[in-house]
Amino acid sequence: MASPTLSSNCTPLNTPWKQRLEGLAVMWHVTTIGLFTMLSIYLLLHPRFYFFIIPYGLYYFNDRTPANGNVVKRYSMKMRSLPIWNYYCNYFPLSLKKTTDLQPTFTEIQDPVTKTTIQSKTGPTYLFGYHPHGVGSLGAFGAFATEGCQYSEKFPGIPMSLMTLVNQFVIPFHRDYLLSLGITSVSKKNVLKTLRNNQSICIVIGGARESLVPFNEKTADIILDRRRGFIKLAIQTGNVALVPVFAFGETKAYKLVDTKTKPIIHKLQLWFKSTFGFTIPLFYARGFFNYDFGLLPFRTPIAVVVGQPVLVKEKYEVPPEELINKYHEIYETQLKKLYYENRKQYGFGDIELRIIG
Repeated sequence: MASPTLSSNCTPLNTPWKQRLEGLAVMWHVTTIGLFTMLSIYLLLHPRFYFFIIPYGLYYFNDRTPANGNVVKRYSMKMRSLPIWNYYCNYFPLSLKKTTDLQPTFTEIQDPVTKTTIQSKTGPTYLFGYHPHGVGSLGAFGAFATEGCQYSEKFPGIPMSLMTLVNQFVIPFHRDYLLSLGITSVSKKNVLKTLRNNQSICIVIGGARESLVPFNEKTADIILDRRRGFIKLAIQTGNVALVPVFAFGETKAYKLVDTKTKPIIHKLQLWFKSTFGFTIPLFYARGFFNYDFGLLPFRTPIAVVVGQPVLVKEKYEVPPEELINKYHEIYETQLKKLYYENRKQYGFGDIELRIIG
């Protein structure tokens, strides 16, 4: 929810078209839920479209793709490679950096009989843990749901699905748009099925609660201690590598209104989260034609840095608590190592990493 201070600080009329297109690409992303909702309502209210709406409705109520791990069948490289995503990533700019090469999950080999190229499984599946959440996880979308940062070139042979709240798949057409980008539901059942289909995934570990944490000049605050479900899911799958990811600049894209000083609003946000699974942070940034107010994020660099993998070889349907704690500790150590080895390069030299929950 945007909030704040109107002013006459408008963008100049001679703004280059490239920058305008970058702004449009980001505006498209931040308004898709609203646009697809309005499209659905419009089509439902006009009977002349029922020839399309009725068969789509049958498909909508019967298709379980967002919950059964079959996003691998809907994953479209054409959609992920559209030029719009280059504009999206150039807006901030957004970059994807790796600190090590990851072993491909699949390698192309030639079938000796048919002489055709086939995909052979040669490595683990990966569970990327993204920190921090920020408002909308803008870096996670650009880096892992599109090819705007050349994900497939940097991590060949590792097909990727970004996980998000199941609520986003309720909206007609929006669900299909997300699935075509490889985005799928973060429900436990779907995560397990997706991993077991050898599709790597990215989970924003801090979740909705972390989206309420504003940027801090002294500390980079994340929620990790209470987040152990992703470790459990990796152990239940087996042969999954946990990969810490830190996005330097994610929390600078929007200014959050710190509702801790407004207890009634803060309690309402927490109630909303516990009731509906997500919450609505109070935020503001800039608009398409002004610099002071609107839904567009600020043009601030976001560097998504990928760390060293932590291989979980074990597989247990009911993982022992001590094993979950062991891998959680190793993961936390690797995340801290990633942060402190890279913070100076991305302008966080004096900012300490702090785990607040």
